[in-house]
Amino acid sequence: MSRFAIRHRYAVPRPFVRHPAQLELFDFVADATAAAGMRILPWRGLPVWHCELDRQSAIMRPSRPLYHRFEITARQLTAERIRACRDMAAIARLVERLSAARYPSGYLHDLDRVWSRAELGALLVEATNRRTLLAMGRDQPRAKGPALDPRRLPDDRLDHLIQTHRDISVVEALRVERERRARAAASIYLRRTGA
Repeated sequence: MSRFAIRHRYAVPRPFVRHPAQLELFDFVADATAAAGMRILPWRGLPVWHCELDRQSAIMRPSRPLYHRFEITARQLTAERIRACRDMAAIARLVERLSAARYPSGYLHDLDRVWSRAELGALLVEATNRRTLLAMGRDQPRAKGPALDPRRLPDDRLDHLIQTHRDISVVEALRVERERRARAAASIYLRRTGA
């Protein structure tokens, strides 16, 4: 496709105007997804986003409207959209693409020019975390809870921690849990024996 065809394919049709004062006669309804007269596709998922960036990179030339359209398309990627993606291949490609964007590329206009280093780092962390979660077979990260939950400890570890832990408040909580388990075991025994 020639430059002329590309330029006119995305151009907004203009009415025939002889004088600039005539512009007031026309109500231009600007499309929310248009950048300098060029069409911006709405977000349809990470694989489509990759394809669209590849397509725009292939036709890139020194042109401010093309740069602007590329930046708007690239900035459609957010941390929330990364967290919502379940496509392992698209996430893996995103991690590679964002890692490569940390350094200036030889391309005319690439992702290294779209985000600041802080924004790029935040997106890279989200993408890496998402790739790790999907590789583990999880969809959501583990729910936050206490670092040491006495109710989840086996009996032998509970006794060992009561004997060796340095923090007295933790030892007291462990002793309370041991007493609770002893009462629960005694009540089960009494129910079984009928006493």
